[in-house]
Amino acid sequence: MANNPAKSTKLPSTDQEYLTPAAEPCSRRGRPSLEEAQRLPSRILQAGWEVLAEHGFENFTFDRIARHARIGKVTIYNRFAGKAEFLEALLKFKVTERRMSILAVGAHLPLIESFCQRAVAVIEIMLSPEGVMMERLLDWCDQEFGDGVKNYRYAMYEDALIHIEAQLKEAASQQGFVVRDVPLAARFWIEGLLGHARFLGSVCKFDREETECWARHYSEFYFAAWRA
Repeated sequence: MANNPAKSTKLPSTDQEYLTPAAEPCSRRGRPSLEEAQRLPSRILQAGWEVLAEHGFENFTFDRIARHARIGKVTIYNRFAGKAEFLEALLKFKVTERRMSILAVGAHLPLIESFCQRAVAVIEIMLSPEGVMMERLLDWCDQEFGDGVKNYRYAMYEDALIHIEAQLKEAASQQGFVVRDVPLAARFWIEGLLGHARFLGSVCKFDREETECWARHYSEFYFAAWRA
C-alpha cells in the first residue's frame, strides 16, 4: 500500500445508499417500503462480506449471497452486473465504513490526542480479522480484475491521503501553524501507521497498551516537527 504503482484508479465516489445500516429481512409479502428499498444495497453488500468470511473467495457466489440475505438472486443482478462489480462495490462499502468509524474517534479532543487515538484505531483495525479480510479483498480485486490500469490497493491509499490532507489542513488552521507541503505530510503520517501495523502483524498480536504508547510518541514527534 505504501509502494505506489505507476497507474491507479480512484475508488468509486461515496454513494449514500451504501452507507445505510443493514435492515432486517422484510417480514411481509408484497412491495418493500421505501425505507427497506433504500437499505437493500447495504444489506446485500453486508451479506456478501459475511459470505466471503465464511466461505472464502473461491466459493463466493451470488447464490450464497441471496440465501444469506434472504432475497432472490435476480435482486442482486438488478444492482450488480457481475462478481467484479459486486466486489468493487463491497470494497467501497467497507472502506467508507472504516473511514467513518476512524473519524468518529477523538472527534472533539485536542489535536495530538485525537490523532493519537485515531492511530491506535487504524492499527487495531488493520490487525483485526476484518482488517486481514480487507487486505485479502484488495489483493483479490487486483489479481482477478486488475488490468494494468486499475489498482485497488493504491486507490484505497489515495482515498486515505485525501481525507488525511483535509484533517491536517483543518488542524493547521485551528492550531495556527503552517504545513508547507500537506500532501507530503499526509504521506508521512499514513505510511508511518502502515509500517508500524505491518511490523506488529509480523511479530506479535495487537497490544493496546503498547500501541497507545507508540501512538502517543509518534503523534507528539510528528506534530512537533511541523510546528518547528
